[in-house]
Amino acid sequence: MSDALPPVTPGPSQGAPHVPKPPFDRQRFVFQTLAVVIGTQLLIYALAAGVCGQRALAGRPVGQICPGTLEQLQGGFDSTLNLLLALLGGAAISRVTPGS
Repeated sequence: MSDALPPVTPGPSQGAPHVPKPPFDRQRFVFQTLAVVIGTQLLIYALAAGVCGQRALAGRPVGQICPGTLEQLQGGFDSTLNLLLALLGGAAISRVTPGS
């Protein structure tokens, strides 16, 4: 029989001091989400443009699909950029203090 004590695990009152969790930054979350959306839209647009360009260079008929698709993708990208500009403008207005 052993008289050794089991190892002590640090409890809430022992060990590393408790570090408070930083508050949720809503503005940072929105901008990071928009960055992902814009990046994804750019990737899809570049892929579609590459496929249409490759078809055109190969001498195959492009047809009506490529121009229509690229216009729709560009319209979606423009609306996302407009949303980003509106959010940035709203953030700038909210930071302006009265009287300055």
